[in-house]
Amino acid sequence: MTCKAVILNDTSQRSHHGCARVMRLLRAGLETRGCTILATSQSRHDWASDENFLAAMKRSDVVVINGEGTLHHGRTHGERLLQVADHTAANGKKLVLLNALFDANPDSWGSLLRRFDLISARDSVSARDLSQLLDRDIGWVPDLSLSEPFEPVISATDRFGCLVGDAVRAGTRRQIAKAAHQWPDARYLPTKTRHSPVWTAPIVGAALRAGLFGLYTGTLPWRGLPFDLAIDEADYMDRLSRASLHVTGRFHGVCLSLLTETPFVAVESVSGKVGRLLDDAGLLRHRLIDPVNLPKQIRTKVDLALTIEEKDKISAFLKLANKRASALFDEVLA
Repeated sequence: MTCKAVILNDTSQRSHHGCARVMRLLRAGLETRGCTILATSQSRHDWASDENFLAAMKRSDVVVINGEGTLHHGRTHGERLLQVADHTAANGKKLVLLNALFDANPDSWGSLLRRFDLISARDSVSARDLSQLLDRDIGWVPDLSLSEPFEPVISATDRFGCLVGDAVRAGTRRQIAKAAHQWPDARYLPTKTRHSPVWTAPIVGAALRAGLFGLYTGTLPWRGLPFDLAIDEADYMDRLSRASLHVTGRFHGVCLSLLTETPFVAVESVSGKVGRLLDDAGLLRHRLIDPVNLPKQIRTKVDLALTIEEKDKISAFLKLANKRASALFDEVLA
């Protein structure tokens, strides 16, 4: 008999390549095991007032929440996701929370979380905190974006240029962009996507990119870096795999750097999640830097090349991610 599921916190429409990859692999992990996805609820969507989604939930066997970076500091939209445990449309369904960051949340969330049949964190610290809160063993699987292998298109010696990424906080975006002006081979490529062909227009597209760069980074657009937006996940991964350095303030920016074997330095995102990722991968935190000191700390790109030891640890971590993700999906549909 085919399993039927609904997914809450579908982040694929947030114009973010890392989120798009997570949702693609989440859907594939369920569908390749014979599960039909009846409906998804977009990130921060009021699912409880969506009659079509609730109707699909009533017909489902499994209700899956894609945790990602949502459950931290007691955020209201995070609690609203967990409240599905109390909704009548979810009665009798298998409740699953996976790929979840968990940080600095109130103990009162425990009453909702105890209703879930399966919980999987995306880092070891979140798993520890959830285990302590719920008094049961909670496992962890590295972020789902890491669960599918990627083969770089060129060798490490043929890579060229520094890709400058974005960050969640506006102040951090500005600091990264200002520091990048000092690097002659830098290009600005945020983890966001483009949807319209107008971006490629010779004059209008250039003006739009300059204006967006200025608004997004808080710097003068005419002093901006060469700036573009990748069309989709595959385009972004290809560009990243050709760079000799990636400077990013995004968690998924680091994840995709690991996948493409791209040397990187990162500014911490919200909730300390980049540091947790590096720790779980067995990497030293010297690649996690203060944006104020970016110009001083990045002296030569040669010094930032991945060492043999780092490459070995990254390879082992990606294999772990693939293995644990496969086992997790098997457990979801058991």
